[in-house]
Amino acid sequence: MRALAAFTLLMLANGASAQAADPPRLAVFDFEMIDSSLDGEIYGTRPDERERLVRVGDHMRKELGQSGKFQIIDVAPVNAAAH
Repeated sequence: MRALAAFTLLMLANGASAQAADPPRLAVFDFEMIDSSLDGEIYGTRPDERERLVRVGDHMRKELGQSGKFQIIDVAPVNAAAH
């Protein structure tokens, strides 16, 4: 998740120096969490964790799109293959 945050910040910084042409297109895929804790191995993924990750992804897409610095691409057609 840190790598994604760093990538996002890098893209935002790079976008500031871009020309006034169309903003770059950006695909934001769903977030995943790998729980390597003992509870995670025994009980698996918790529904509340999955819901939280969906909300984070939706929020990122919304905020990046509303910033005007990016055109958010719909990932629905390739979402199944991404998983």
